Amino acid sequence: MKRCLVAAVALLLSAPLAAQFADTTRDYLREYDRDGDGRVSLGEYQDKLSDVFRQMDRNGNGIVDLDEFDPAVVGPNTRPISLARHRARLAEVFRRQDVNRDGYLDMRELGAPPR
Repeated sequence: MKRCLVAAVALLLSAPLAAQFADTTRDYLREYDRDGDGRVSLGEYQDKLSDVFRQMDRNGNGIVDLDEFDPAVVGPNTRPISLARHRARLAEVFRRQDVNRDGYLDMRELGAPPR
């Protein structure tokens, strides 16, 4: 009886959490899906995640130099990074997230951590 009660409570709590996660993931997809086709292409993924790069590149030279990094994240292995290298790294992550290898990320793939 106690086990059934715990399972019932867990089920009741998980439904709203699952719905909230789905709504959040759907919103997340909309941020990336610039053409509104319900999926995210490599270009859309790179463009969205390069927005922060462009904000960090204060001098606009296409490279985030050491002095443009937040001092809190600069460590001994921190190196300047070019936009081209940043986008190449994003392509690697995209390929790992594209589990079904169709060249796009759907809502489930986009919301899951890369493998």
